[in-house]
Amino acid sequence: MKKILFAISSAVLISACGGGDTATAVEKPKQDSVKPEVCTYSYDSSATTIGFGAFKFTEKKEVKGEFIKFTVEGTEENDRPFFVFKSATFKIEVEGLNTNDQARDYNIKSSFFAKMDSTSIITGKVKEIYLDSVNNYCVLVTLKLNNVEKDIEMALRQEGDVVSITGSINLNDFKAQKALASLNTTCKDLHKGSDGKSVTWPEVNIYVSTTL
Repeated sequence: MKKILFAISSAVLISACGGGDTATAVEKPKQDSVKPEVCTYSYDSSATTIGFGAFKFTEKKEVKGEFIKFTVEGTEENDRPFFVFKSATFKIEVEGLNTNDQARDYNIKSSFFAKMDSTSIITGKVKEIYLDSVNNYCVLVTLKLNNVEKDIEMALRQEGDVVSITGSINLNDFKAQKALASLNTTCKDLHKGSDGKSVTWPEVNIYVSTTL
């Protein structure tokens, strides 16, 4: 009898202490946290154009062209497209000027750029990228032309992967009056408008486009 009571007591004790077939919690394997994918942008020289627009006639007709020889350095990958260029520098070779008119190209090179000081190459660097008073992105570029440096504010715009940089300069700010007068003398008849006056304007538009 004592043996039977002992066996019953032992079974009750074991059950109370959680022995036997009591289920144990199964630890779930830890899952690595999924990091969001970050899209970055980088510069592609083959997808870049540097254009300009100069003006003739009293009524200010724009004549467009481009520079097909240039190098851009100091770009870096960035998740914000404009900031790919935050430390960029550039060199533009005047010899690469192209307006789709060989005679006009020759006149601009020989009667304008050749009359300047050290301007076989136009150089520049990005000084700052910032938001203006109405929250539009702008870039401040230090441009060197005719051995004169000047800061130029330009607008930054983005459409998909395409970034455009636009602005304008006044050649008088670069002390290029003599070079401009030389070009106007060479192209006197070509720059006569409907009023019979030959005019070559000092303003020049700048158009840069690149696909990142």
